[in-house]
Amino acid sequence: MIKIGRESESDISLATSHEWLITNGIGGYASSTVPCINTRRYHGILVASQRPPVDRIVMVSRLEETICFDGREYPLSTSIHKNSIHKPSGYLHLERFERDPLPTWYYQIRDVMVIKSISMVYGQNTTLVTYKLLTDKEDATLKIRPHYLFRDFHGNMFENPGISGCAEINEKRIKVHPFSNAPELHIKWDRGTFVEDFKWHKDIYLTAEEERGLPSVEDDFSCGYIELTGFSGSVSVLFSDKSILSFNPMDLKKREEQRLEAVQNSLQSDDYLLKRLLLAGDQFIVSRASTGNKTILAGYPWFSDWGRDSLIALPGLTLVTGRYDDARSILKTFANEIRHGLIPNCFADNGNDASYNSVDASLWFFAAIYKFVEYTDDYDFVKEHLYEGMTSIIDSFISGTINEIKMDESDGLICAGNDSTQLTWMDVKVNGTVVTPRNGKAVEVNALWYNALKIYSIFQDKYEGNSRETISLAKKVKLSFAKVFWNDSEKCLYDCIRPDNTPDKSFRPNQIFAVSLPFSILEAHQEKAIVKGVFAKLYTSYGLRSLSPDDKRYEGIYSGDRYDRDCKYHQGTVWGYLIGPFITAYLKVNNSSMEAQLRASLMIDSFVAHIESEGCLGSVSEIFDGNMPHTPKGCFAQAWSVAELLRCYVEEIKGQKPTFIV
Repeated sequence: MIKIGRESESDISLATSHEWLITNGIGGYASSTVPCINTRRYHGILVASQRPPVDRIVMVSRLEETICFDGREYPLSTSIHKNSIHKPSGYLHLERFERDPLPTWYYQIRDVMVIKSISMVYGQNTTLVTYKLLTDKEDATLKIRPHYLFRDFHGNMFENPGISGCAEINEKRIKVHPFSNAPELHIKWDRGTFVEDFKWHKDIYLTAEEERGLPSVEDDFSCGYIELTGFSGSVSVLFSDKSILSFNPMDLKKREEQRLEAVQNSLQSDDYLLKRLLLAGDQFIVSRASTGNKTILAGYPWFSDWGRDSLIALPGLTLVTGRYDDARSILKTFANEIRHGLIPNCFADNGNDASYNSVDASLWFFAAIYKFVEYTDDYDFVKEHLYEGMTSIIDSFISGTINEIKMDESDGLICAGNDSTQLTWMDVKVNGTVVTPRNGKAVEVNALWYNALKIYSIFQDKYEGNSRETISLAKKVKLSFAKVFWNDSEKCLYDCIRPDNTPDKSFRPNQIFAVSLPFSILEAHQEKAIVKGVFAKLYTSYGLRSLSPDDKRYEGIYSGDRYDRDCKYHQGTVWGYLIGPFITAYLKVNNSSMEAQLRASLMIDSFVAHIESEGCLGSVSEIFDGNMPHTPKGCFAQAWSVAELLRCYVEEIKGQKPTFIV
């Protein structure tokens, strides 16, 4: 169980470094810090997805709560305003916080305890907040004041004179509709009365946004508060973007608890880490309204669904966990959106449009399908829904498609992009400049290309009975790859071959995929040398550095404004998801010996402390500083970080790995 006690929560700086997240399966969520002090523009009690899983709106930003007894008021909440902690400071009354199965807060004031829990209704933009009072005092009064923003979750809100008197009040129910193009917010509670009291709350200080060099002050507003006099027992408040006629709080909460219990017990095991990762992974699998299928959100709080991330994460989130129907649905989502022989790089966060600026997402499609068949043996599904897309990708890569993606006929390798494109996962572009230019022949792209050809040939044989041309091309690619990419003097792989045929000697983690992918493209001694070098130069307890510390361009601390952070994103920053391919490659070259298994297990163990006590409690961050102590940064919950940790833990450490059967 994840539990944070008073020793942490009485330290405001430490307390606000711990975050929590719950989700609703359609892209909406609720999240904040453990003391419920919003430090990000993305925090909120109800962040609703208007076009699942995107177009997300922060509707309810926070709750201001006060308990009164014996003639005194005691705050349960805290808000930070610019330059000071604004009293009341309710975090000082927070006895402990628990995360399993739902976020739960225990406030102790003298001989009175208030227990608060938050849950969401799966499949709806609906948040349920429940309070339970443990006391024998007869004069206890609880006040709950919701605060609102009604803005895009990437933005900031400032006082708007046009917003006032926006609450339509009925018996134990109100509707808040601050302006014409805003969604309606419906609030219902089961006890107490609503006291109308409109006001703006100024200069809310979002400290995490200041650290990121973004606007860090905003205003929110409130229409009044719910008051319960002579309070004892429980009270629940429901927030939704749909009308609420009635609700049963105990039933709603119980249903979500049972759903989460089913998720963490989907694999029969008492393994704590496994259960924790199963719960974390569930949060990323969401419905996409535009396709009618499932998809994978790349990360909370700000990413939408990305093709590359989804296909890398798919095995860990859906196949290892036995969610085969979800895997089918996700594969269909991306197969149906293939254009120009390319899988979408991402869907827009404010709509349904897709971008196709990726060379590797399409090749990860083949790796995901290979894994899918390993687990399901469902060749019929692949033939009916995926094979046409696979053929389109192979043909387009050979003949050429957009973004200058084309096979070099002389060696069979894939070239992609130009000086102004960013088509691989190291894809940052700042003020028109590509920070890590990898146009030309990128090492992982061509390792993926070889694997795509090998995988495609299996299905060609199955469906058409003839794969000679594809197998011949794969052999050509394998011979060319070793000749072009092997750096014999350093016993590693070049990261990229530039268009002028000069090699990029940057020591990066991309070479590990040449070892971890299912079809070996190198000799065993070369693979062993690669893993040895990556272990020595790039490995950390939370993943692999994106650049060797020996490189003069290395940046060990990911910080600064957006420009600074983008420049450092792939210049030494540790990426959590890379722990998966590294462990797979490490065990492969060491023949899964007992010593190798022990070391790999210890690599996994390093993440337990992170999951329990850092960042978003219960999940795995996107990135970490390259330098010790490897502070978590970026998205506080990242799909492929969780997925690859889960996949390699089950497949490599626990040894539950399927075999591909033709």
